Amino acid sequence: MQYPAGKLAFVSSFLLLALAGPSAVLAQSRPRHYTLILEDPPVAERFASTGRAPSLDARSYRQQIEARQQSLKDTLATRRIQITGSASALLNAIFVTAPKDRLDELKNLPGVKGVIAGRRYHLNLNRATTLIDAPAAWNALGGLQNTGTGIKIAMLDTGIDQTHPAFQDSSLHAPAGFPICKTAYPNGAEADIPNCAAFTNNKVIVARSYVPLDAAGSDPRNPAVDSTPDDYSPRDRSGHGTGTASAAAGVSNTGPTGLSFNGVAPKAFLGNYKIFGSPEVNDFAGDDAIIVALEDALHDGMDVASLSLGGPAFTGPLDTGAACGIPAGVPCDAVAVAVENAVKAGMVVVVAAGNDGDGASSYNAPTLNSIESPGDAPSAITVGSTTNSHFMVEGVEVPGSNVPSGLQQIQGALGDGPFPFGATAAPLVDVSQLGDNGLACSALPAGSLNGAFALIERGSCNFSDKVVNAQNAGATGVIFYMADASAISGPGGLGATNVPAIMISNSAGVALKSFIDANAGHTAVIDPTAFEQNKSAFNLLSFFSSLGPSTGDNAIKPDLVAVGGSEDFFTDIYLATQSYDPLGDLYSVTRYNAGSGTSFATPLVSGAAALVKERHPDFSPEQIKSALVNTASQDVTSDEQGDATGIQSLGAGKLDVGAAIQTALTASPAVISFGVPVSLPVTKQFQITNSGSSSVSVSLVITPAISAGGASVALDQQSLTLARGAAANVNLTLSGAMPSAGAYSGFVTIQGGASTLRVPYQFLVGSAAVANLIVLSSPSDTTVGQDAGPIAVKLVDSNGVPVSGATVTFTVTGDASLQDVQRVTDNYGIASAEAFLGSQPGNYDFSARFGRMSFAMAATALPQPVIAQNGVLDAAGLAIGKPVAPGSYVSIFGANLANSTASATADILPLAIDFATVSFDVPSAQLSLPGHLVYASANQVNVQVPWELEGQSSVQVKVTVGSGFGISFGKVVTVPLADYAPAFFEIGAGQVAALDAQSKVIGASNPARRGQTVQLFANGLGPVDNQPASGDPATSSSSTCKSQATVAIGTQQIAPAFCGLAPDFAGLYQINATVPSSLAPGTYPVTITIAGHTSKASNIAVQ
Repeated sequence: MQYPAGKLAFVSSFLLLALAGPSAVLAQSRPRHYTLILEDPPVAERFASTGRAPSLDARSYRQQIEARQQSLKDTLATRRIQITGSASALLNAIFVTAPKDRLDELKNLPGVKGVIAGRRYHLNLNRATTLIDAPAAWNALGGLQNTGTGIKIAMLDTGIDQTHPAFQDSSLHAPAGFPICKTAYPNGAEADIPNCAAFTNNKVIVARSYVPLDAAGSDPRNPAVDSTPDDYSPRDRSGHGTGTASAAAGVSNTGPTGLSFNGVAPKAFLGNYKIFGSPEVNDFAGDDAIIVALEDALHDGMDVASLSLGGPAFTGPLDTGAACGIPAGVPCDAVAVAVENAVKAGMVVVVAAGNDGDGASSYNAPTLNSIESPGDAPSAITVGSTTNSHFMVEGVEVPGSNVPSGLQQIQGALGDGPFPFGATAAPLVDVSQLGDNGLACSALPAGSLNGAFALIERGSCNFSDKVVNAQNAGATGVIFYMADASAISGPGGLGATNVPAIMISNSAGVALKSFIDANAGHTAVIDPTAFEQNKSAFNLLSFFSSLGPSTGDNAIKPDLVAVGGSEDFFTDIYLATQSYDPLGDLYSVTRYNAGSGTSFATPLVSGAAALVKERHPDFSPEQIKSALVNTASQDVTSDEQGDATGIQSLGAGKLDVGAAIQTALTASPAVISFGVPVSLPVTKQFQITNSGSSSVSVSLVITPAISAGGASVALDQQSLTLARGAAANVNLTLSGAMPSAGAYSGFVTIQGGASTLRVPYQFLVGSAAVANLIVLSSPSDTTVGQDAGPIAVKLVDSNGVPVSGATVTFTVTGDASLQDVQRVTDNYGIASAEAFLGSQPGNYDFSARFGRMSFAMAATALPQPVIAQNGVLDAAGLAIGKPVAPGSYVSIFGANLANSTASATADILPLAIDFATVSFDVPSAQLSLPGHLVYASANQVNVQVPWELEGQSSVQVKVTVGSGFGISFGKVVTVPLADYAPAFFEIGAGQVAALDAQSKVIGASNPARRGQTVQLFANGLGPVDNQPASGDPATSSSSTCKSQATVAIGTQQIAPAFCGLAPDFAGLYQINATVPSSLAPGTYPVTITIAGHTSKASNIAVQ
């Protein structure tokens, strides 16, 4: 069936209509995640790895641990404490969610050694591969066709769109035992994903999702109270995971800009371990999801795990017990310990250093001591970022074989209004075809630009007037063109507008106008990454890249740097992305985007680790780390601000893949950290191993980068001869008088092998003088009067050494309050307090101050969303007390249901609109499902009921409203369900929503014609064949009703020619019925009957 563009506007008129609806319990904060550490050590600590296959003893010991865990799990279930997962290899732990007031209960459970509060972790290529010398490695391995062969890389991220061209390689064949497709659920349950082929191929061989762990509520018998249901599939709804995977191991592919790129290890296999949920729903990952995923990756036989994520480090990575105020032997940082044990068990783990070096969360910049967890784990390969040699700039694209070549890519300049972070597309409409003079200085016809971009000439009035007129007519973007041959510049004054706007030249605009006028409705794309532009200065430390030392142990981190992008040009790294969910951080209709961050430097190192593993299959993770770190190049000498860099910011230097794969010599550890010595001398030992095919003689030389006055470092050996397979220990001693405060570093240079090794060393001397105040965590937005989480700040000196014993002053406004205040900084330099918001909705200000240094923070007390009594109604019939049907639409009426008024803009319905979500829970059936929204406002939300609820008799429903910085859970109501609840949509007073054969609206001015077919639109007609996923549109007319329907017009019964889902719409039923010729002109009642259920009567005018 073919429909004119006006059908969308017609359907919107009743699906998005803010109808007059019928005229609490205190909400709780997001549930806390906790890690329960049990008495026995995990498998990885008890049995050191001698290979990836566990021994019989190790397997037996793991079974013993899991049997003991089961006893505690039974106790937790009895006490109605929600289990989200467990681990036995990397930690002996059970993960739970529970309200904070049950923490003491958790600590006193039998078998629990200690409890660690969970944290939330956030997400932190063409020329990039050239700058890290990947081509040399490719050549050494026999060309791109052999790079990464057989190696498996686990991406712990937002998912992978395996259908992207970057992951298509017909020459690959999945190893035995693959693909693996599973979803992890609370209580340790794991389920196969039935449509495994929908998420894997011969390159992406694992598809696992851990999102249910992020989404779980705190009470397993009543999860609806604080659950955050989500898309639990391995699908990437962000684009971040697809992008990092393409950087690590994407095959050669070309974007619409004409740029071709591939990842570092294009022949490697990829594993999709989705730990982050959907944007605006669960766009974070918890300790439980990360640790369970990391353990699964180990058991799946992954060689490398890539983690482009991080969270604030509050303790040393391997600290335990009293160091952080918990029982002896309990780790302070569960995720860092899990990473350490994963490496011990034989898997390389590469982690982003973080993006906190730029001073955005501190009083001064740059921000030393800003390495995030778990990048602070000593055995992790921790990656900082350097700038690329190019960046991407905006333009307009007009795709199509009939488009003149000069219009397919048009250079442009975006305005200062809303910025499209990915390419967006829409039909382009020349406003001069709407009765306007082409300048759009006057109001345009209502609805004339629905879902379209407007083409508008510059001149006669302000840009803002033009954009407002366009958006009021329904435009989703504006393409301006210059009025003369002047150079283009971005349109200004658009800060209060709601849609993106871009300027193109007069010549391009005139040509585009001519083309569009002759090809009405042709699609145009506003693309922020349309063109490549070179940079004169590159190979600089990215200003955002997190800096050492690491917290607690004051060790060297990052270990090395790689190309990750720029503070000033945030479109440095061109990569693959998703085109499914417009809310995604890197969403783009072209499936390509650009970004910056240590997130994208990290997979380059992960791909490089795969190449080293391929070249040296017997290398241990320690040796692979050394090969990458100790062969790093020394060509980065300053940051983006022009300041000198050193080991504290670069680690050993910049990744050099060509050198890394050549070395047969390795050092362990790869970096030597003296930390902050209390007294001298201090000796550190490292080992040099020769894995080459012959003996080698090497020389060792100390090259101090920063001399330490009276202190010096010395080696006990200056030369060595190592036989094939031999290793030797070398001592590096720091001795002499303790120097003045400073950061002192250098290299032990080892020459004689195929590649020169440089082992960095560093020691720090603190001054106790506070030079910076760093915010580690700030209050979250939450419901009025609720716990907004911790405020934590860290004080450091000018060398990044923490300052303990200093007093921090915390302040609050209004009736907000602080509890558990720890004003005096601890041994990590940290002071903290727990923030509680005031009793009234609105903003509350908090601050932390030391001396002249202060940092202001704010949190919003959100009003609780409340669904009105009888406030969940079938969106078509609006009948009180009647059941609603799965797959159909409901209207939810109440108060505080959304932050703003907005509607869905894409064919696939979103899970959130401006952070408003709707959840559907049936605890008895273990169903916790997200709604897919059509419309949201403060008093009404229209949402599709999930198809998965078929067969259920009732469902618990709540609206949750967030802000990007927190969440407020609404009151839960119970709504009756029935598979069939037929009702016609109506427009006006009782008039059925219907179109004639020409898709014109039927009504008093255009009655239905006797003998002709009309299209009627309805809700609640039950199950259909070829059912689409919830929120997805029907792709054809094959989604037909499974039960026979009958339409009655007046007393005449009609068997419809079609009953099913309307193509191109989600959950909207369409019935095609012929109006009986025998009817006299007039207005008739019309009903529909299906499976014994009859709708209430609507009216239809007949002529």
